[in-house]
Amino acid sequence: MERIRELGRKYHFFRLAQFGIAGIIGFLVLEAMLVVGLYAMYGKASIPSNFASSPALLSLDIFASVVGVVVGFFVNERTTVRGVDRREKGWKDTLVRLGKFEGVYAFGSAITIAVQLALLAWISLSPAVGNIVGAVVAYPVSYFISMRFVWKT
Repeated sequence: MERIRELGRKYHFFRLAQFGIAGIIGFLVLEAMLVVGLYAMYGKASIPSNFASSPALLSLDIFASVVGVVVGFFVNERTTVRGVDRREKGWKDTLVRLGKFEGVYAFGSAITIAVQLALLAWISLSPAVGNIVGAVVAYPVSYFISMRFVWKT
């Protein structure tokens, strides 16, 4: 058991898993907002491929991504990096980290949305499903960049 803890401290396996769980929670919020938005705008979750260039769909994607990232950030603050020695304290520093996290995730969200829209245009895959594929593609990039630049671990 001690060997597992030592490997966890060295390679941050547990932090990676916690980050993943926080990301899943934020992603579930994003997905819920996306599905609700699709139903509100188009009356269904599955839309034709010609909507891949729709400004309304892109706006919905961006809004849902921003909200999902905010949720993921605060879950990470309470779990993944809780107890990690950081000099930053207070709401001002939290807002700075949130800004950095949103900035980092802007890149990850761009990857996710690009994959989602490409799959919609290419094979008419529902944006909600394409979003899942895009998130899997963007996950490693988002994890490593956010750990390095947001929480400086």
